[in-house]
Amino acid sequence: MLKTILLVDDDEALTDNLTDILSDEGYTLYSAATCADAVTVAAKVNPKVALLDLKLPDNSGIQLLANLKEHHPDCICALMTAFADLDSAVNALEKGAFHYLQKPVRPVELINLLQRIFEIIQIREEKRLAEERLKESEKRFRTIFESARDAIYIKDTNLKYTLVNPAMERLHGFKADAFIGRSDEEIFGQDISPNAKEAELRVLGGEIIETEEIRWVGRNKKTFHNIKVPMGGGAGTISGLCGFERDLTATKQLEAQLLQAQKMEAIGILAGGVSHDFNNLLQAVMGYTHMLLNDREAGHPDFARLKAIEKAAERATDLTRQLLTFGRKVEINPRPVDVNYVIRQVETLLKRTIPKMIAIELRLTDSVHTVNADPGQLEQVLLNIGINAKDAMSDGGQLIFETANFQPDDAFRRVNLNDNPRPYVLITIRDNGHGMSEEVLEHIFEPFFTTKQAGQGTGLGLAIAYGIIKNHQGHLACASTPGVGTTFSIYLPAIDAIAQPEAAHPVEPIRKGIGEKVLVIDDEPFLRDLANDMLVKNGYEVIMAGSGEEGLTFYRQQKNAIALIILDLIMPGMGGKQCMAEILNFNPKAKILISSGYTMDNPKVDKVLSRAKGFIAKPYNFREMLRVMREVIAAK
Repeated sequence: MLKTILLVDDDEALTDNLTDILSDEGYTLYSAATCADAVTVAAKVNPKVALLDLKLPDNSGIQLLANLKEHHPDCICALMTAFADLDSAVNALEKGAFHYLQKPVRPVELINLLQRIFEIIQIREEKRLAEERLKESEKRFRTIFESARDAIYIKDTNLKYTLVNPAMERLHGFKADAFIGRSDEEIFGQDISPNAKEAELRVLGGEIIETEEIRWVGRNKKTFHNIKVPMGGGAGTISGLCGFERDLTATKQLEAQLLQAQKMEAIGILAGGVSHDFNNLLQAVMGYTHMLLNDREAGHPDFARLKAIEKAAERATDLTRQLLTFGRKVEINPRPVDVNYVIRQVETLLKRTIPKMIAIELRLTDSVHTVNADPGQLEQVLLNIGINAKDAMSDGGQLIFETANFQPDDAFRRVNLNDNPRPYVLITIRDNGHGMSEEVLEHIFEPFFTTKQAGQGTGLGLAIAYGIIKNHQGHLACASTPGVGTTFSIYLPAIDAIAQPEAAHPVEPIRKGIGEKVLVIDDEPFLRDLANDMLVKNGYEVIMAGSGEEGLTFYRQQKNAIALIILDLIMPGMGGKQCMAEILNFNPKAKILISSGYTMDNPKVDKVLSRAKGFIAKPYNFREMLRVMREVIAAK
């Protein structure tokens, strides 16, 4: 610390003497002979201490004292006076002088006085620095406290709030004034956990408590993660507690969605694994049934029985397709779709199937955006939800379909829409039926979960709807209140396109072969026999192979005679893909149709499968199969 002293006295001899003495003691002295000079010097050097003569040529030392106090409030002033001026010196002390020295000034007394003064200055400086550090610390605390995303609060030993941050206000929807001086019971009433007070009393006993609790905030149930720590007071006492509260609701929703997605993925894998074999079996049932039906007139005794077999096989095929749809393993054929048109089609279907005491109302936005969707699958979603609503309104009610353009906020996009930046179309289906409990609501999208009686439902309807909407990069949500009703919300990403009207597709006649040779490669004997019977009956010559290796051998032997290959993808040993690669290596121009019991990933992105001329799904639709075969064979 620089020890600067301003000496104001018109006695040059005294000034020189004191300058020598104080310089030897390490002080830096600046001198002035008049009040005016003293004011000028003080403005330049800002002295720590001023030694003032009581009587100066142009004014009194008391007036100079007042001036210095005004312009240099941190400067400590001491007066020097003759014996006769003691009354004036006392007056100066009353006006703020620190001390006075009687002339002639004794060096020892002056040095002692200055030591005391600079000790005071040192203490004052340390105090000032401590206060600045405290203010800076408080500023940092306030910045952290007010900008924290987590709620932070402080309570006293009576468990009443003394301080809350803005995040606490936002989290609970109350201003700070609503918290201060009040306890949780006074603010939240019965919504607070009954164990919360007991935990906080333990914190006041010195524990650190970390808990997770669920409670209602307004009309929303939220999950909170809490950390509460004791706050120390004087002499090792505890003056209260500090709590940190984080809203985990969105995180829990994401975890639930992930768990649901994992369940769906598991079912999808299971469905994909069994569907190939199951569809092979159905192919045999349906194929031979169709062949027998073609050989019999409607009045034949077996005709009705065969139709019953055909219907049962079709229902089994639908069930397999539903499982694959749920597992998001069915190929979708998206195109620009007007959701209002689809809803009107669904309305027509529902009016034929639900009781007339249920009124259907459409509230459709005329300017609703176009979506990229498979209209058949979207129709299935709306029908599934509509039929569920019918079951919830056994005594009649109202079923409302609404459409609207929807612009989600960032939080909604992050949690439900994978941060997709596009605008959305919102389809809302609302009923005023008996509603669902919270426990039921948590399971409605799970496969095979149903509240219906045995034999009245498979529990796949909503699970399939969920899978379809997710396959369309959308989101399906449900809200329900017992005794009030249920609302389903479907969010589909909008596209910049115009939906085209539906075109009618007339039924084409069966297109038969003209003696071409077809190589059928399939590991299932009954499917080979069925394909042989059907293709031979429709004008083709057939070569059968039970494995990829056998099929490759036949093709190498009769390459020029074989017009088309129908190749099953899933076979033991040499699989269909490897067999196809070998055939194309032997003859790059070979015409191959690949077939499978489940829809594979897009073959266009696979270097081998992308070279196939087409894909035939099992169980075969023979009319469609014959059409595709004819087109591929005829193509150059």
